[in-house]
Order: sequence, then C-alpha cells, then structure tokens
Amino acid sequence: MSPPGPYDPSNPSSPQVRRRAFRLLFVCLVATGIGNSMLFAILPPLARGLGVAEVWVGAIYTLSALMFLTMSPVWGALSDRHGRRPMIVFGLSAFSVSTLVFAAGAHAGQVGLLPPVAAIIAMALARTLFGAFGSATNPSAQAYVADRTRPMERTAALAGLTSAFGIGGAIGPALAAAFADRIGIVPFMLAVAGVVAGAAVAVRLTLPERTPPKEQRRAINPLVQFRFAGDPRLTAFMAFGCAAWLAQAGSLQALAFYVMDRLGEDPQNGLQLAGVALTAGATAIIIAQLVVIPYFRVSPRTLMVAGSVLCALGNLELVFSASYGAIVFGFVMTSFGFGLSRSGFTGGASLAVGPAEQGRAAGLTTATAGVGFLIAPITGLWLYQVFGPATPFQINIALGLLAGAIALFHPRVRAAMAPIEADDPDRPSPV
Repeated sequence: MSPPGPYDPSNPSSPQVRRRAFRLLFVCLVATGIGNSMLFAILPPLARGLGVAEVWVGAIYTLSALMFLTMSPVWGALSDRHGRRPMIVFGLSAFSVSTLVFAAGAHAGQVGLLPPVAAIIAMALARTLFGAFGSATNPSAQAYVADRTRPMERTAALAGLTSAFGIGGAIGPALAAAFADRIGIVPFMLAVAGVVAGAAVAVRLTLPERTPPKEQRRAINPLVQFRFAGDPRLTAFMAFGCAAWLAQAGSLQALAFYVMDRLGEDPQNGLQLAGVALTAGATAIIIAQLVVIPYFRVSPRTLMVAGSVLCALGNLELVFSASYGAIVFGFVMTSFGFGLSRSGFTGGASLAVGPAEQGRAAGLTTATAGVGFLIAPITGLWLYQVFGPATPFQINIALGLLAGAIALFHPRVRAAMAPIEADDPDRPSPV
C-alpha cells in the first residue's frame, strides 16, 4: 500500500484515510493490551506456584514502570522529531521481544532450570526491556491521532484509541485463564509475541505517514522532557493523571491476591475468579471510552470529575466487600471511572499545547502510567502485606478525592477547554 501525500496539520487527511490508519493502530494496541494484561492474572498464581512472596511480583512491575516512566516522554519527543510511524514500529518490536524473554524466564522457573528467585529476576528484566523500549508505541500512536483531529473531536478520538488497550485488557486475563488449563501459559505468550511482531510489520508497510513533523532543536533526554511536565499548561493534568494511575495500578496489582485471601481460594481457583473480575473491569473501561464518551461528548474536565468520583466510590465498595459479587462490582465501578478519567486528562493535556508539542505531551501523559506502576508495588502490595488487604483500596479513595479536587478547582483545567469552544462556536460552553 502506498502512503498518501505529505501530511499537513492545517489540512488533515481525508476521513477515509484517517479511519483506516486509526483502525490499524487500534488493532496494534489491542494486541499489546492482551500481552500486558495477561500478566495480572498469570503472575499471582505463578508466584504462589514458585513459592515466592507477593513483594517479588511487585519487583517485576517496579523495574518496568521505572523505565516506562523515564522513557515514554523521550519516545514522544522523538516522534515529534522523526515521525510517529518509526517510533510505533520500534515500540511494537520491542514489546514482542520482551514477551519472548518473559516466556523463557517463566518456562525456566516452571521446569526447574532456574531457581524461583532467578526466574522472577529474568521476568523482571524482560519487563524492564518492555518499559524501556516498548513504551515508544503509546505516546507515538496518541500523537498520531492528535495530529489528525480537530480540538472538538480529539478527546473522543483519543478515547477510542486508548480503549484499544482496554479491549486487550479485557481479553488478556480471560485468554490467560483459559490457555493456562489447555496449552499452557508459555505457548500463549509466544503466540502473543508473534501477533505483536506481525502488527509491527503491518504498521511499517501500511500506516500513512510520508512526511514526519518538523525538525526540533531541543535536546532529547528524560530530564528535559520531564521539565515540560512543569509547564503551567500541563501541571494539573500530570498531577491528576498520576493520581488516577496510582489508584488503578494499585487495584490491578492487589485484586488477584484480594480475591484469594478475602474468599479463601487456592491459587488455581483464584486465577479463574480474578480473571473474570479483571475482564469485567477492563470491559467497563471499554464501555466508558467507546460508548459513553462519544455519545455524551462532554468536556475533558467533566470526564475528570466524574471519573474521580466513581473511583472513590468503587474503592469504598471494595473496602467493605464481603462477597465475590461485591468485589467485582467495586472493581467495575472504579474501572469505569478510570476510563472516564484517563480520556479526560489525556484529551485535556493535548488541548492545552500546540501542534508542535503533541508528541511531548503524549509522552508525559503516557508516563503517568509508569508513575502508577512504579509506586503501586508499595501502595498496592507491600501495604497489603503489612497493614491488611483493604489498605490499597483505602489509599485509592484518598487519591480519587484528590484527583476530583484538581479537576474541579484548578484554573488550568478550565483554561484547556478554550480550544473546544474556538473550534465549534455553536457548541454550548463545556462544563
């Protein structure tokens, strides 16, 4: 397929070309979402089977999150300089390789080629590879969409793109639980790696982008990019995003253990029950991003407020849950709120900056996920072990209330809504 003519931000490509491109990116993020979310269902029983403590599971996420946090803004800035497509291809390729390495470590631990701690370390290094290099995909894909959408449609478009990761998140735990009983965890991971590698080839050959963005002279390194987070236009969105991801990451990491310990289930049954709960939560995110946001077309600020309130209420339900149904309901509520919140602060940050800064802003909003998964092993697992199973969800209630206060009262969040009004003067002013 030959790409269309050069891209001009003042003259976006035709709707047909954009739809085909966005669908391809959507499929790519679904595949990476499957590969990422399967770990939340696989790792807790795998750790119990190897006889290692919960904190070692947290270590796997910590190294990956640190690299994801550090490198996402760099890849976003590099996509401003060299174009979105090369960074997307690079990130997908790195994700595929890291999944292969992770599968090798898990297999070596299961068959006794490596002692349990060494197997965990091998898996942690594989996830570190993903965090360092696989993190190129998301910010570059988000910037690609932002380049090609008008302000009033951008939040819904970005919500649709990021929902792809949520769809993968819904499919991943269920597939992992099913394949664990049939062909085994390792063959499933190998299949996921192959699918993502195929997606990288498809993007390289078919994604339309002939002319990369203009050359930038600013330095490309993590410190320079993180200073951009201190830009007054972005600070409120970064703080909100960190709070939202901290709450979501803490819930994700604690949920499988919470199901096993609260209900007294063994690891195998816990895997099945946690897989269903994680799938239900991921489905709630998908509904929020693919159905609710496009239908109601409210402002990013409204999404941020509503999402943070639902996060607090969902975690309150989890704290007092006494049955499996209550656990699932609480997790679904907080996940639905996260779906609204994530689209809100991502869209708001994009609206707050200019066309030449979309990659940098996307890199920073993506990096907030790294903040969440870097700190969540402490807020989600260490506190779980030391102070009790309800502790992570109690902390999440406070984070939801903090995020809601930022969305309601910070003046920069309101200021970022101006491009929507300018783009559609007939539209009523957003809340």
